This record gives sequence, structure tokens and C-alpha cells, in this order.
Amino acid sequence: MVSYPSGMLKNEQLLTIKTDDLYLVISGDLDLNRYRQESYKSFIENNDSMYSSTSKNAQVEIFDIQSMKLVERTGQAFLPIFFENGRYEVQVMPLKDKKIQFHHEYEGFKKSVRPVLKTNILSGTLHFQNEVGFSNFEIRDEHGNTLLSVVIEVYPTKLDYKKDYQALLDEVSDIVYNLAYDFLRRTYLTGSEKVYKEPTGVEFYRLLEKNFDDYMKAVNFVEQKPHRRLETTYEEVRGDRLRKQDSVGRAYLRKNASLFVEVEKGIHLNGRQMMPQKGLLIKKVHTYDTHENRYVKMTLERLSIRIETLSQSIQKAKYKFNSKPDEEVINILNRMTDTISKKLKKPFWKNIGRLDRSVMSVVLQMATGYRDVYQIYATLSKGIVLTGEIYKMSIKDIALLYEYWTFLKLGKILKDKCEDVSHNLIEVKSDGLTLNLDGGAKRTFRNKTTGETIRLHYQYSTRKEETATVTQIPDTMLIIEKLGRDYDYMYIFDAKYRINFGNDESRTGPGPMEDDINTMHRYRDAIIAESDGRYERTAFGAYVLFPWNDLDRYEEHHLYKSIEKVNIGGLPFLPKATKLVEGIIDNLLNKTADELQEEGILPKGTKEFLYDDNKDYVLIVPVSGSFENIIIERKVKVAKINLPGKWAKAKKIALANANGIVEEGVIQSEEIQANNIVFHVEAWVSRFNPVIANDQSISEPVLIEEHVYNDAVTLPEMLITSNEQRQLWIMLKEKSTDVEIKLNTKTISGNSRIVSFKLRGHIFTWTSNSLLHEYGETIEEIPLTEIRENTFKVLSELAAKI
Repeated sequence: MVSYPSGMLKNEQLLTIKTDDLYLVISGDLDLNRYRQESYKSFIENNDSMYSSTSKNAQVEIFDIQSMKLVERTGQAFLPIFFENGRYEVQVMPLKDKKIQFHHEYEGFKKSVRPVLKTNILSGTLHFQNEVGFSNFEIRDEHGNTLLSVVIEVYPTKLDYKKDYQALLDEVSDIVYNLAYDFLRRTYLTGSEKVYKEPTGVEFYRLLEKNFDDYMKAVNFVEQKPHRRLETTYEEVRGDRLRKQDSVGRAYLRKNASLFVEVEKGIHLNGRQMMPQKGLLIKKVHTYDTHENRYVKMTLERLSIRIETLSQSIQKAKYKFNSKPDEEVINILNRMTDTISKKLKKPFWKNIGRLDRSVMSVVLQMATGYRDVYQIYATLSKGIVLTGEIYKMSIKDIALLYEYWTFLKLGKILKDKCEDVSHNLIEVKSDGLTLNLDGGAKRTFRNKTTGETIRLHYQYSTRKEETATVTQIPDTMLIIEKLGRDYDYMYIFDAKYRINFGNDESRTGPGPMEDDINTMHRYRDAIIAESDGRYERTAFGAYVLFPWNDLDRYEEHHLYKSIEKVNIGGLPFLPKATKLVEGIIDNLLNKTADELQEEGILPKGTKEFLYDDNKDYVLIVPVSGSFENIIIERKVKVAKINLPGKWAKAKKIALANANGIVEEGVIQSEEIQANNIVFHVEAWVSRFNPVIANDQSISEPVLIEEHVYNDAVTLPEMLITSNEQRQLWIMLKEKSTDVEIKLNTKTISGNSRIVSFKLRGHIFTWTSNSLLHEYGETIEEIPLTEIRENTFKVLSELAAKI
């Protein structure tokens, strides 16, 4: 790579443009060190930056980084010189002493450059803040004619402009349109199994194929029972045919006073009998040329054009790749075009005018036929313009874009791992589909393995009872409901478009800003709940998300390692750098409530968690024969000698037979009878998801922690007690449901332990200090400490090998 100068240039002329009418100079500071940093290599090496003007005979000079001087532009590429958060002074001097004005679409910029005192010279400062991309401004004369139009490209300082920034835009668009299609599919395409992720032409064809017949039925209904309105018309007739006149008729007579003649019997005017020779006769007629019918005609015309365009594009594409077009598809599209064409040729539609305004009436929303046309056309046209704040940004605020992207991307990650239940991001309003990214936007998911509910909130605002001081509004809040807990586990993901490039070597590279980390501490301390007269934290972890992509190096950063220690830290997050964030989310989804509790720093539930005696357990009792007497009497007799040592901690009791566990109940009381304990149960209930035996049986009563019992689907799964085993088990189950569990005993007892998991010839054996992965003749040993330090990374590598 070329070596670039270092240092800082102050108030350097960066761009000059001279025309026949004016002379323009843009000056500003330039940090030359950024061209030497590793993070800028890719956008420097692949740069094709643009600074252009539209004016005849314009002489353009641009500051060249390598030669350190202004160089005349003759078509060559230049390195970036305008950056976000930069302040650039603009000076414009007219050469013909005429008044000129500065114009920019952003009102703040427009007002920044003004005349100097009483001269015709313009001067001012443009502060781009977080705005990146192309920015256009014009110099106009006093009559509004454009003398010079300039386009400059503003570059980000924290992203790879040609990759990361464009990827942010592409991913936001992709995620939003997938949400929109999912909304349309659920709302208007009930029963459709197709998820529309193909290119736009295919999406339109699938929607068209699904809805065209229903659309034409709705159009036919409109044609048979059209909406009409009473319209007043006027016909010029002889004076003896005139009747009572309205304001229009009276105005006609006033303007045509010469039409009045004197008659024997007429209207008394100024002592004379007068009568007009002609005038306007009022007629009331019904017309079908209404705005609603014009709207229906407009949908017919536009669909016809889109269908023809699609047919032509298919034929061109097939010709391009030397293959024959799909005749069936072409015939279907031609049939649709003919149907619409015949419809538009009917006299009824020929007499309907063209739509010349936006229409949203009760008729379109409620009337039979019209309502269906409106909804189906919205679906067919892809709802076609999604509105919302993200599409209204007149200037490209990259910090806001990054904040939107983090929320949308976190939702996509959760959707890939969980069942998507609901969201309120897409709404139907009068102007089409609206993207809702205001406070209150929320997505809900369900853990496929445990059934636990996960909620993702954007701009989550704490309620009065959630803070004793002031309202907190983190960017994104992840809320997880864990089995066996009556409170939620809350985790904060805050997008900060800032990077600390500090020179402190102990940081091992760029990371989040320290004041952003302090904000995370504030969030976790402030979000609380009252429990028995004392306040306890409900936020278990808080993470700063910042734009960086060197994940391997960042894993050594102390603000990444702090997450393991206190569950607060920073995580790089960009379109191609999501691994660390995915690892955190996997950890939160797959760990039990107790395991998450251990990671917190005195959060809600700590008081109960510190005392092992307060953990909830289930006593599983093997029963041979029928359950009938036990169910009727609501009591179970167990010999003392067979009970596990801590049986008194059991809150519930479950019955197991050769088929597994199917009945359970809350223990009401215990009764000692000689060498037996009789457990009295409040009521027996069938387990929601029965635990099947899976070729195993229970030989003696065993005590299982309730959260483990709730998660289990088979008897051997109740012995998955360590976090490492649970994480591995979940990863294997995602690969296949045919995972085998090998125990150290033939039947399940208090001494039973898991020895290994087996799937597709891969055997995972647990030892006291490591996990052995055996496949064929290859044996790989992974220390448990390595798994604990980076569970997601280790399991991802193992998953890739299966």
C-alpha cells in the first residue's frame, strides 16, 4: 500500500471551482493520520470518490493527498477529503458583481451560507455531523436560475464506506421488505406457504398468480354494482322552459343582460315586464365517473402495464441465456393481459375518467368489491411504497441508520433462532404500508426448544415502577421469560456510532467509548423492581454495539472480557461482523434461569438464589402398575430408605412408569408412617409435554431441579445439569432429533450420569476436565475451560464438522 503523510492540516483549501460567473472555495481541516490506519485501507485502495459540478467551462481543483496540493481534475480518481462530523467553510464570490444565493435541500445547510455584510459574497460553514453519502448544493442567481451545481461525497470515518455502509442500507431494505411481505402474507395470503424472498419479478408473479382471480371478481362486482353520485348539470334552453334558478343560473343571466326582452307577462323589473330569451335549466343526473371508480380503473391500467413488462422481461432474459421462455408462464400472463384489456374496452370503463388525486374514502375501505380491489392491489403492488421515518431522512444520518439497523438485525438473528410470533413494525394506513420504528416498536419470539417467550423492544421506555428516579430509554431491550421464574430477564443492547481509537496498548485495539460503557452501568443500576419492600435489579446485562469488524483482535479487548466478569461491555456489530453478538444471544437463549442468575451482579432474585435451600425441586417416583388409586387418593407412599438425601426440598412430585412421566402435582404435606413417607398432593395434572422413557426406566426416586425437569423431553435429558452439556445438547438437537444419550447406568438412579452424546457417527464423551470429540479414527480433546470461555465459538466449530 502507498505510504501517506501524517499529521493534521488546518483550514486547508480542499476544493475550488471557477466558472464564468463565480469562484467557489471549500476549506476545512484534514486528518492525514486516517489514511494510514488499518481501518481505512479498503476504502482507500478501492476508492472512486466523486466531486462533480454541472457548469460549462468549470475549472475544478481538488486537494490531492499524495502531492499535498490542489490538482486540476481531468477525470482521475481522488482520495476522500470530506468526512462525517467535519466542518467545512464555503466561500462563493460572484465575478460579475451580481447577487447570488446558496441552495441546499436541507434547510439547516441552506441558512448556513449567507451574504457577508452588504456584499454579494457568500460565506458559511457546513457541518455534516453523521451525514454521509452524496450531498448536492447549488449556487443560483437572484431570479432562481442555477449558475453552478456541485455534488460532493461525504465519507464515514468508522465504516468501510464501499462495503459496510452499503451493506447497512441493503440489509435494512431487505429486512424491512421481508417484514412487509410477511405482514401481507399473514394478512391477505392466509394459507400460503410461500415466503417471498426471490427477486422482485418473481415476487410479483407469485402474488399475481395467487390474487388475480379474486381481484377480477372484485372488479366485476364493482362493475355490476358501481358507486355513483348525484351530479348537477346545466342545459341551455328557451326562456319559457326555465324554472327556479340557483346561483349558477342567476350568474349566467347577470352576465347576459342583453338576453332580456319586454313581454306582456314576465318578471317585474324596474316597472317593466321582462323575460330572458334563454337561460340554464338545472338537471340532476346520476354519474358513475366517481373518484372511487377512477381508482379501480387506474389499478386495471397499471396492472396491465406491469404484467406486460414482466412478460417482456421474461422473454428477454430467456433469450439472453439462450433458453426457451416458459410458455406456461407466458400464456398465463397473456391471459391476464387480455382479460384486463377486454374489461377496459367496455363502455362502462371507457366513460370513467383518469384519476387525478389521492383517494381514500369510506367506499374504498368498506364497500364490497371496492375494499377487495384496494387490499389486493396494495398486495400486488408490494404495498409499493413503505413509508416511515427511515425513508424520510432528507440527509443520510448514519448514526440513526446504524441504530435502526442494529434493532432490525437483532430481530433477524432472533428470527433465525426462534419461532417468530408477532411484531408491530408494519402497519396499514391510508397512504399504504407504514414502517413503525418509533418508541413502542416490538417483536415477539418463542424459543423452539423451551417454549419461552422472548421480546425485543425498540426505544424501550421504563415505567414508573421500573425505576425509582427517572425514565430510562435504551435503544434496544431484549426481555426473556425463563421457565420457573415469575420475573423477566432484561438485557440492553445500545447502538453507539462511536469508536475509541485510543493509544492505550492495554486496550488491544479500538473499542467502545468509556462514557458509553458508563451509560450501560447507569441503565443496569436504574432499571429495578420492588420486591418485599426492597429494590432489586431486573436488567442482568448491558452491551454497547459499535461499528467495528476486527472480531478476532477484539476478543482480547478488556471491554469484551468484562462481559464474562460483570455482564457489561462492548460488542463489534456490522453486517459481516455479527459473530460475537450472536454468541451472546445464543448464550441468553439456551442457558437456564439459574445459569443466567449466576452471571448477574446482584440482580433480581439474588436473595433467593444465594440460598440453595430455596431452589425448587421435583421428586420423581417410579410406579409400577396402574396410577388409578394414587390419582384418586391423591397420595404417594415411598419407603424412607429409597428417598434421596435432600427429598425434603421437593415442591412437586411426578409419577413415572414404563412410558415415562405423565402425571405431576404440588406436594401439600408429608406424613411419616413407620419406615415410609406419604406425600399428600393438592391435585394431579397431566404434564403439558410428557417426558417419554426413550428406552430408559427409573429404578428409584430421584430429585431433579425444577427448571431441568421442565426442559426435559426424555428421561435421560433430566440428567443434563451442567451448562456445557446443555449447550452441546441444544446444538446437536438443532442438527437432528436423533441424538443418542449414553448413561453410566442401565437404569436411572441417584448415581446416574451422562457419559456421551452420539449423532451421525460423532461421539462426544465427557470427562472431569474436558470434552472428547471422536469421529472415525480422529479424537479431538477440548478443555472445559475453553468451552466456558467461548461457548459459542467452540460449538459453532463443532457444528460445522457434523
